[in-house]
Amino acid sequence: MKKILLKLFVAFFATFGFAYTAQAQNTNEWSPRFMSDAGFGKSTLIGFQNLSPWGVHYRGNYNSGVYMQLQGNYILKDHSFWGFKFDVFTTTGNYEIESNQRVAENISVLYFAPQMGDIRSISSRMSIVTNVGAGYSLYDNSGLLDNTEYRMISHMLGVNLDFSIDYSFTKNFIIGCKTSGFAAYSWKLNRDIGGVKDKIELDKWDRINPARFDFSIFLRRYF
Repeated sequence: MKKILLKLFVAFFATFGFAYTAQAQNTNEWSPRFMSDAGFGKSTLIGFQNLSPWGVHYRGNYNSGVYMQLQGNYILKDHSFWGFKFDVFTTTGNYEIESNQRVAENISVLYFAPQMGDIRSISSRMSIVTNVGAGYSLYDNSGLLDNTEYRMISHMLGVNLDFSIDYSFTKNFIIGCKTSGFAAYSWKLNRDIGGVKDKIELDKWDRINPARFDFSIFLRRYF
């Protein structure tokens, strides 16, 4: 995981270095209509979170993970915007459940949503961007129960609220830091354990709940 983060870090700043050499346009003539960004960082699970499909008693095995996101937006004349957001959160677990069975699992939570937001300048080079969205989220858990492979998935409705501080190095390229809040709930779980498939209803305490805060750095382009 550390090697992957290091590679992403190098790639991010290599891209930024290229962007920094780009020729700036005249500020008065610059009126972008689109913006896109990509970023990565770390997530911290919060509140009544639960990522374990084996029940709420095992939720303490998870507290953080890796986060990556992409966004694309259309900017209106009043500096509000409409667009979409895609992100993925990943983490791993290795713990023991009842009957002394050992679980090793890889968990990912994908999220795709339309969104709306607003851009507000606070200086000639800095701005604040906020956006909110709601859309589809997928919980995907693949692992081993002792020596038996399994996969569990759940389809959810998710919501997000993002807040970022941008710093402009050129008129087109921005580097920034972002904090995001995400929440979703699952009432059903599709299971495939050793080829035996079933669908279960989750009770109040055992619902999958990937509530978290995401902290990331990103590169944004206006065009």
